[in-house]
Amino acid sequence: MGLFSFVKDAGEKLWDTVSGHTSSDDMAKKVQDHLNKVGVPGADKVTVQVNDGKATVTGDNLTQEEKEKILVAVGNTAGIESVDDQVNTAAGAAASQMYTVKPGDTLSAISKHVYGDANQYNKIFEANKPMLTSPDKIYPGQVLRIPA
Repeated sequence: MGLFSFVKDAGEKLWDTVSGHTSSDDMAKKVQDHLNKVGVPGADKVTVQVNDGKATVTGDNLTQEEKEKILVAVGNTAGIESVDDQVNTAAGAAASQMYTVKPGDTLSAISKHVYGDANQYNKIFEANKPMLTSPDKIYPGQVLRIPA
């Protein structure tokens, strides 16, 4: 549990962050709908609240992987600058490392940096499904799960 920082202006655009006319309840509903639409495992076990760019995610009995995918999917939403993790996991699995994509990064380059082997990029891709639909579709500011 804790607070994770994200790039506020990067990510899925679920509402108009410029107009500021979207209520916190509407934002929370749109984030929850987005989790369900993308097919993030465990999305039905959490509740999301959004207030002033901070999302609070609560839930119980999720795996570590489900929890991390949900936190990353919520944080990679334009307008969200931090995610307060209030999710309880069922088992004590090791947490993944998080990586913020920089301009010019590729999954191969990230893999080379993290694992010392560019050919392990698919490990990162698989760890970030269903949020990633292609290894070539990452963007600066996006936060990715990096499994051990």
